[in-house]
Amino acid sequence: MKILIPILVVLPIGFAHLSCSKYPEGPEVSLLSRKERIEGKWVASSVKLNEVDSSANYKNYIWEFTRNNSVILQIQDAKKTGIWSTVTSDNDFVIEYDDGRKEQYEIRKMERKEFWLRHRKSQLDFHLSLK
Repeated sequence: MKILIPILVVLPIGFAHLSCSKYPEGPEVSLLSRKERIEGKWVASSVKLNEVDSSANYKNYIWEFTRNNSVILQIQDAKKTGIWSTVTSDNDFVIEYDDGRKEQYEIRKMERKEFWLRHRKSQLDFHLSLK
């Protein structure tokens, strides 16, 4: 009986830990809010389509996400502005640019220094790193 009680206490904690991960690539648990993890200037450390590297096409892109849900996409000297949201579900990430273009992504990983997204339409995998 003495052994059974600790097992009954630890087992639910283990199952709760397994169910905490919202994203396929992690993290399991984060103490930072979603907005705190997304906030910042991001560069593409890797961009792939079906494991084929497309990073060179995005080497001059900088995405800046703020806590008030605004986004600035800088491509060399050109800038696009808009808003970002995660309102549809926990793993959806949507950018609506001021020019009317809307980009939808699946969040694959969301950490303070790593943000992985998969473009819903093109299936491009973006591995963004905090600049």
